[in-house]
Amino acid sequence: MTAKEIIGVDFSGAQEDQNTWIAQGCLEEERLRLVECSPISRSALTHLLAKQTGPVAAALDFPFGVPEAFASWWAPEAKTLADLWRKTAHLRLEQFVALRDEYVPMYVAQHGKEPKRLGDMNFPECFSPLHGVRPNMVPMTFYGMQMLHQVRMSHWEAPPLETGAGEKVLLEAMPGAALRALGLPYKGYKNGQRARKLREDILDGLAQRSGISLPNLGAFRGACVCSHDALDAVVAAVTAALWCRGQAAFLCPVQRELPLARLEGWLYAPVHLRQAQEVA
Repeated sequence: MTAKEIIGVDFSGAQEDQNTWIAQGCLEEERLRLVECSPISRSALTHLLAKQTGPVAAALDFPFGVPEAFASWWAPEAKTLADLWRKTAHLRLEQFVALRDEYVPMYVAQHGKEPKRLGDMNFPECFSPLHGVRPNMVPMTFYGMQMLHQVRMSHWEAPPLETGAGEKVLLEAMPGAALRALGLPYKGYKNGQRARKLREDILDGLAQRSGISLPNLGAFRGACVCSHDALDAVVAAVTAALWCRGQAAFLCPVQRELPLARLEGWLYAPVHLRQAQEVA
């Protein structure tokens, strides 16, 4: 396996823009050596991704798209995620929030629940990208889609739009779903009395459960124990490393799901990890 740069991002849509974290490292064989785990602004993250030359894989913790029902109402001409990203690029957050606030109550009145994407149905813990109450997913979704429009111009692939076999791959990830797939604590590690202990348990088991060696994880342990955002960035980086090792470990859209997934986006989590390891 060629050495590959790995990027994991815990993305925040908060107005103060202080809660996004990035973990960076180099993957060689099955060893991921981390070199950075720190906060980053959204604009700095956009610049960093745009200047990457590859080979590199980045796992980003935010919805890459919106449910088809909302997309059809808001942008009926859109055929793929790229069309939605382009349309989002010309909006302000306030405009996107207003669109969400107009549409979602109508949908809930008719269906009794918020609209979700097809891929989100695989993860009960997953909120709608249009969820507006804690956690407020709307700013995260909006800023993330705007960033993807800018970054895509730098020739990144973003499954399921492409095969994911290119030099530079952007992957929608969710650390909680990855932790659940790895058999590690995926609830309660962000807040609460046991949060610190659960973060330590995650760090203790992450390399063994994922099969990805993390030889210098100890250098970043303090940051990850103190901040669940830092920990989520590291878990996202491990998710990107797992993708590089083999996509068979991930829940991917089947052929009949691809047209919808290419419009809505798809959450990739290593749910088939044990089976993939056995085959290997």
